[in-house]
Amino acid sequence: MKKYIALALFAVAVIAAAFKIQQKPTLYMIGDSTMHNNDKDLWGWGTTIKDFLDTTKINEVNAATAGRSTRTFVKEGRWDKVVSALKPGDFVIMAFGHNEGGKPDTNKAGNRGVLRGIGEDSVVLNYSNGTKEVVHTYGWYFRKFIREAKAKGATPIVVSMIPRREWDKVTGKIILADKDYGLWAKQVADQEGVAFVDLNGITAAKYDQMTHDQVFALFGTDHTHTNKAGAIINAQSFVDGLKQQPNVALNNYLKQ
Repeated sequence: MKKYIALALFAVAVIAAAFKIQQKPTLYMIGDSTMHNNDKDLWGWGTTIKDFLDTTKINEVNAATAGRSTRTFVKEGRWDKVVSALKPGDFVIMAFGHNEGGKPDTNKAGNRGVLRGIGEDSVVLNYSNGTKEVVHTYGWYFRKFIREAKAKGATPIVVSMIPRREWDKVTGKIILADKDYGLWAKQVADQEGVAFVDLNGITAAKYDQMTHDQVFALFGTDHTHTNKAGAIINAQSFVDGLKQQPNVALNNYLKQ
């Protein structure tokens, strides 16, 4: 009898442990190559953020994909896959802006571009195969991400794009995205009442305390993509910004 009781208790414990694992929230990340790169010579900060998380309490899924804009992340069905997996208690970090700049068009140069700003205006593109695509503003796509994540009971966290390795010739400081994509991301987050982390500004302030050679050492062969050391700095900047907002529940899953 004792043997059967012990086996039964063991089975209950296993089931309880499995249930607990299933119930762990998941942190999803959507974005471009600055969040998820090849993790060899170039690294995205979404990969290195796991070093700051208590993974015994939260799962992490980096769904960011190189070369994507808000528009193509939706168009290719990548956002639909994330939404379908969301459950109450999950988190979604969203950071775009590096691939949105081209004028929306059906050609290669414009197939990632979005309309500037956060308004409701749109443009219809007509492809040679007869299909149509409605292209919206940068802010419209963020509102879609935010509202659909909320509808699934998840917590959206909007993040401004990482700064490029570019200095203003007049001020000598890193050029910020505070007049376009960084500004628009904040404006949409404020409108929708969700958390915003100014990764662009936080990391730029760190670069401004370094020499140009020290900043160059954090990047690959261009002015946008970081190596692992640079990705770690950006992940730390995200955590710094998150901790400034202790009411955001993701703080509960950071390493102590």
